[in-house]
Amino acid sequence: MAYIDQVSPKDRAASIGGVVAVHAALGCALVFGLQATGMVSVDEKIESIFIPKVEIDPPPPPPKPDEAVPEPTTSTQVYLPPTEIPLALDPPKFETLDFPPISEPVIPLVLPPHDPPAPPGNPPAAFDPVGAKPKNSPGGWITDSDYRTSWINREMTGIAGFKVTVGTDGRVENCAITQSTGHTALDEATCRLIERRARFEPARNAQGEKVRGSFANKVAWRIPD
Repeated sequence: MAYIDQVSPKDRAASIGGVVAVHAALGCALVFGLQATGMVSVDEKIESIFIPKVEIDPPPPPPKPDEAVPEPTTSTQVYLPPTEIPLALDPPKFETLDFPPISEPVIPLVLPPHDPPAPPGNPPAAFDPVGAKPKNSPGGWITDSDYRTSWINREMTGIAGFKVTVGTDGRVENCAITQSTGHTALDEATCRLIERRARFEPARNAQGEKVRGSFANKVAWRIPD
């Protein structure tokens, strides 16, 4: 059975009455207490209010420009604990092995000769150079039969000097008159006949090779008897 079921209706009414009486007494005390103290009416004027005077110290003067503001000094001290480094008193031991010495081969030093050999030059001459030489008789190059009748009638005579260039085949390549007979016909006949009839041994150099050479001589044009 619950607790509320154990209270009788008579007891419940007495409890409610007690609570109402307590609240009524508190209300009366509150109302009569406010009237006894005497509250200030709104219509009354307040003539003055007393405010206590509090003295405040003036601020310190600013520092002069020349005066430096001292910085707070703080002493710092670093504490280093003593350190001991253990040193190895006994050096490490190494085992060594004895090996026989290695014999290196001796390389002989070869020095170049003091006078180096001269570079190879031209081979020595086999024989002396020779000029072109007539291979056939120069007397047959120009004969009395080459004298024309008109030249004889005009008594054209004189000595013609000439110089020819001989090729490697021994034939005359060109002819030039170095001394004129005074007659153009005799000069032209001299070179023309020599180029046709003269044959030569070609010139040779110091190695014996055939080279181009020259030959010079004179021809006398005289009226035959």
